Amino acid sequence: MELDLRPVQPEYRHKLVLESFSKLKEGEELTVIADHYPSHLIQLLSGHIEKYKVEETANGDFMLKLTKKKGSTNRPIISHISEFRKTGDVFTPIPVLRKDEYGVILVFFKPGQYIPIHAPDSDLIFYVLQGQGKVSVDNKEYEVREGSIVIIPRGIKRGVKADTYMEAIHIVVPSPSPEDHEKVMSAAMNGIAEVDLKH
Repeated sequence: MELDLRPVQPEYRHKLVLESFSKLKEGEELTVIADHYPSHLIQLLSGHIEKYKVEETANGDFMLKLTKKKGSTNRPIISHISEFRKTGDVFTPIPVLRKDEYGVILVFFKPGQYIPIHAPDSDLIFYVLQGQGKVSVDNKEYEVREGSIVIIPRGIKRGVKADTYMEAIHIVVPSPSPEDHEKVMSAAMNGIAEVDLKH
């Protein structure tokens, strides 16, 4: 099954993908064509997919191939960061696992890229694997580098900016809504430093 999201208004895309994915049988594949890197879709469906592959087309669009998981979703995940490493025009979040209770995301930054300041309804554990940058917490800025661990309770404004190439593991409890994720990514793509998730 193939689904082209490019002509679909952004507010209807998640619903359309979820409806299409729910119609698949275990082991079947859904191909999604999008106009930006589809990290939010991978995150949204990560607990239900066996595997996925993303290819960038010659005209800058992205083709995401998702295979619906067979059997139980309760199994160990063992991977290596090199399997996920990727950077794009804005900070690049790559989900390792998304459940309603929590999400595990690898985040890759080029120098100067950032996660806009926002105050989600999720606790955050942010562990810097490589590089250095700054974390903004409640209007204060803190230097972070390889080995830094940052823990921020839900509802507190936070943001991240890379000074060098930076990789981090980003754990959120519970997982943010797809709508909140889309607002943060849209702000980053449009050069907006802070986003209000409540409006």
